[in-house]
Amino acid sequence: MLSVNIPVYNVEIVELVNQLHQQAIRLDLSVEIRVYDDGSDEIFKSINRTVKDISNVIYKELDKNVGRAAIRNKMGQDAGGEWLLFMDADSKLISGNYLKNYFDKLSGNRVLCGGTAYASSEPADPEKLLRWTYGSRREAISAARRNQSKGFIITSNNFLISRNLFQQIPFREELREYGHEDTLLGYDLFCQGIEIYHIDNPLEHTGLESAQVFLKKTCMALANLKKIAEELLEGEHKFYRQVNFLRKNRLLTFFIPGRFLALLFNRYRLKLETNLKSRRPSLFLFDLYKLGYYASIKNRWH
Repeated sequence: MLSVNIPVYNVEIVELVNQLHQQAIRLDLSVEIRVYDDGSDEIFKSINRTVKDISNVIYKELDKNVGRAAIRNKMGQDAGGEWLLFMDADSKLISGNYLKNYFDKLSGNRVLCGGTAYASSEPADPEKLLRWTYGSRREAISAARRNQSKGFIITSNNFLISRNLFQQIPFREELREYGHEDTLLGYDLFCQGIEIYHIDNPLEHTGLESAQVFLKKTCMALANLKKIAEELLEGEHKFYRQVNFLRKNRLLTFFIPGRFLALLFNRYRLKLETNLKSRRPSLFLFDLYKLGYYASIKNRWH
């Protein structure tokens, strides 16, 4: 049996659960759907509780928010299926054979990653253009390209793993804030010789944030990355070699001292943000923004 695990925080989940339930019935697949609420506001919980009435759906509300890593670990421990499929709540099925595509490629000693897709047209809300532009150009890439790196990068929004393997190598719960908990999981799997294999079975990411929220979450993720690199995996050079951002940062700071880069970032941060919040956000400037912010937190300029 396959356990579909959907952690929820302030997102309406009813449509996605219905899509999954109907697809499992049509394809005659053995599936349970677990929906765990991680401390959402009451307005969302009151809507999402209705999924309890759907057969093979297990809905639970946690007493308090435990974070992205801990809730996924709890779902993996509770799951009744031999296989665990993790999905983000702000997702939409775009394939009528989404579940079957995973069933057809099950393997106990590898992790399957389905990928991410975005709507083909720009969002009507200009505040969401940065998130859509970044996702469309940087995240929505084919499995062939993702497999070329043969590294350990996975994304927690759409991946499948055996329950036995996940219980041996779960998410590390030292990371409480948003970002890179999946990068660390991928690294831990990689170090144990587990293959991470990418397939073309994407979910559409529907939860586009405003540029302001996306920049805040980006900064949180960079702080987590710094914690991983400097505390949790200090001195493990293969982690640096595989994470593209860390390679870029090391190259840049070879030529430009980190403290000087941090000074430049703090001087021009508002100008960078003006572009990133505009109707034509530049991903080149977004890359500079991330490198500058990382330098600032490494050199205590933030």
